[in-house]
Amino acid sequence: MDCPISVQYQPAISSFSVQNQHRILRYLTRLAARQYADTTLSAVVTTLNALIRHLSGHRKAVLADDITQTTPQDISAFLTAAQASGLAPATLNTKLSILTGFFESLREEGQMPQQPVVRRRHRLLTPTMLPKPLTDTDLTAFFQVIDSIRDRLIFLLMLRCGLRVSEVCALAWDAIDHTAGTVRINRSKGHIDRIVYLSPDVAQALQVWREHRTPGRYLFPSRRRTKEHLSRFQINVLMAQYLAAAGVVSHYSPHCLRHTFATQLLNAGVPLEILKELMGHHSIQITLRYTQLYDTTKRHQYEQAMTKIVQRQAASGR
Repeated sequence: MDCPISVQYQPAISSFSVQNQHRILRYLTRLAARQYADTTLSAVVTTLNALIRHLSGHRKAVLADDITQTTPQDISAFLTAAQASGLAPATLNTKLSILTGFFESLREEGQMPQQPVVRRRHRLLTPTMLPKPLTDTDLTAFFQVIDSIRDRLIFLLMLRCGLRVSEVCALAWDAIDHTAGTVRINRSKGHIDRIVYLSPDVAQALQVWREHRTPGRYLFPSRRRTKEHLSRFQINVLMAQYLAAAGVVSHYSPHCLRHTFATQLLNAGVPLEILKELMGHHSIQITLRYTQLYDTTKRHQYEQAMTKIVQRQAASGR
């Protein structure tokens, strides 16, 4: 296979047999034809490699030669080894979903008699985690130590526009309409297109960065020849470095800036329906799950309700 998918992904699956490589590339080609994002295709390759890597010597060799021999016991062994290596339950559930899709494709082709991923046996329970916006104190301290024009813009795009890390990484100059003060995000998570707006500080940072930028398609090009733009890993490292420099002891990921964006807008009175569009969510339920009413709004509504309750009780003589 010398199609674009083969050229892009075959080096990453070179540890598999030729037969397995054909199976994987055929599956990736089908996903690409259905408009799945490159990040999804890369996740398939990463997950299949992880499956082989976490198995013992004998089973590793068997599956590297013929992945249709995968059994539920192999999936269980993979989960046990992956958990021991420190992978979180939510991450493992994502990998299980990826493996389920791949093996279901092989099963439908008649290459496997059964699906080796068994939901009731392999799915991990995950805690329901509240979103974690940065506190006002931590947010101020974080931005005070950022002296790089580029890096300040990277984090402002998450804080003021609600962009995901992957969206910031791949943001192109032609997505920005300086006249309208907007950014167009195409094919974001869930294949949802959306328009977000430039706050004054983001517009100013963009103007400064445009004057200092290296010519090219992307706002944040990579210095590595093998990469077109910055990676999520690089931005994660940057944030960790700035948090440490600011003396912030709480653990925050770049995604926490997106949560901060959401909670700040909610506290400012933006309706959930509008926030849903700005966040690029499929449904209002996702918006509710990914955002929390931060203290200002929550406390205000509690106090209003409690005042009415006390007044009603006083009026009834209780």
